[in-house]
Amino acid sequence: MDTKHRLGNCEVCDNDPAKYCCPRCELKTCSLVCVNIHKRELECDGKKYKTSFKRLDKFTDNDMSQDYRLMNEFIEAVGEFKTKTQRLSNFSPGFRKLRYQAYRRRIRLQILPNSTMNKNNTSFVNCKTNKMFWRVDWIFHDTNVKFTDHKVLEYDKLNNLARKYFTPESHSEEIKEKLQFYMSAGVKEVMFLMKTPYGKYYEVDPEESLVYNLRNKSILEYPEILIVLSIHKDTFSELLYVERPMFNKHSNK
Repeated sequence: MDTKHRLGNCEVCDNDPAKYCCPRCELKTCSLVCVNIHKRELECDGKKYKTSFKRLDKFTDNDMSQDYRLMNEFIEAVGEFKTKTQRLSNFSPGFRKLRYQAYRRRIRLQILPNSTMNKNNTSFVNCKTNKMFWRVDWIFHDTNVKFTDHKVLEYDKLNNLARKYFTPESHSEEIKEKLQFYMSAGVKEVMFLMKTPYGKYYEVDPEESLVYNLRNKSILEYPEILIVLSIHKDTFSELLYVERPMFNKHSNK
C-alpha cells in the first residue's frame, strides 16, 4: 500500500499526499514546511510520549532513572499545567485535529479536557475530506426544551437544521405545548443566539451556514444555540457580544 493511500492528504496544506505522521499528535504532513507549521500552531514538540508501557522483565536501571526524572518533571510542572488547560498537549489526537481545523477556519475553539462538556462533545473531523462535523445544541428560551444534533456538516444552514423542531409532527404532546408559541411564529420569526464562553451571546444569521456563523467567534467545545422569539429581542440587547476578528485586515490568511 503506498503512502498516499495509507496516510491520505496532508492535514496542514491539504494539497499533497502526506509522508509523515507526528509521533506525538498523529497529525499527517507532507513536508518539512508543513511539519514546522504544525509544531508552531499546535504547540507540539513532535516527541513521542515518555510514558509508554514496558514489560517488567525488560525494565532496566536506565528505565528506572528515566521514570524518576519524569516524576520530578511532573511534580515541578503541576502548577503550570493547571493554568494552561488549553494547551494542545493535553488533548487527544482527535481533539487536536478538531482544534487545528477550527483554527484554519478562523474559529476560536476552546476545549476543556476531562470536563463533562468534553466527554459529551461528539464533534469530529473527517480525515479524508477535512470536513468538520459538529455537535449542536438547540435551546428554546424560557421552555426548558433542548435538542441535540450530532454530525452536523459545517456547511449546513442554521434555519434548515432547526426547521424540523418547528414542526408539530416531530414532537410529543408535552413538547408541543411547551413550544406552541415557537411553532406558531415559525423559524422566520425567531432570533438565533450562539453562546460564548464568557456568559454572553453572538447573534447569528440563520440563513447562513454553521461555519460562516462560527468564523471569528469563540465557542466552548461545540455550538450551543439559543432560540428566542423576536418579540423578546430587547431582553438580550445587553447580552450580545461583538468580538474582534481573529486575524487583522492585513493578514494573508
